[in-house]
Amino acid sequence: MEQWYVLKTVPGKEQRGADLIKRAVTPGLFKECRVLRKVKVFRSGGALHFPEEVLFPGYFFIRTACPKALEEELKRSGDFPQFPSVIPVEPADLAFLKDICGEELERPMGVTRLILDGDNRIIQADGILNRYLDRIVKLNLHRRFALVETALFGRVQPVLFGVTLEQDGRFCPVRTVRAG
Repeated sequence: MEQWYVLKTVPGKEQRGADLIKRAVTPGLFKECRVLRKVKVFRSGGALHFPEEVLFPGYFFIRTACPKALEEELKRSGDFPQFPSVIPVEPADLAFLKDICGEELERPMGVTRLILDGDNRIIQADGILNRYLDRIVKLNLHRRFALVETALFGRVQPVLFGVTLEQDGRFCPVRTVRAG
C-alpha cells in the first residue's frame, strides 16, 4: 500500500534532492516525489507580489509502497549520502498537508484574504487559514503573514500563512474557503 514519507536534505537543496531521486532511483520504487510549496505575499512599491517558495525548508516528500527497498537503494548509492532514512508521514500530519496542499500534495499552499474590524481582529477569512484561526500566534499585517503553530512531525511546528487584506484589492488565492 502506498504511503507518503518524508526525506530530510540540506535547506535550499530540496528541489535538487527531489530531482536526484526522480533521475536515479529505480522506476517503480516510488510514485510521487514532491517539494511542498506555498504562496508568499509581499509588498514592493505599493504593489502586492505572490512568489512561491518552499513550505518546509530541508524536507521533501515521496509516496511509495516500497519504503524498505527505497531506503536500501538510497543507502547503496553514493549519490544519496544526505538522505539517512525514509520516515513515514503520520496520518494526522498527512491530513494537515493534504488540507493545505491538496489531496496529492500538488498545489502550493494558498493565500487567505482577511477582513478585519476596527481593532484589527479577524472577522472573516477567505482561504486556507480559515481552518486554523484558533492556532494563530502572530499576525503581521504589515508583512502580510499569519504564524500558526500546529502539531506536525512529532512536535509543535510554526507554519507561515500568506494573507492579504480587504483593502489590498487584488486577491490571488490558490484555494478559497468561506468563513461560516
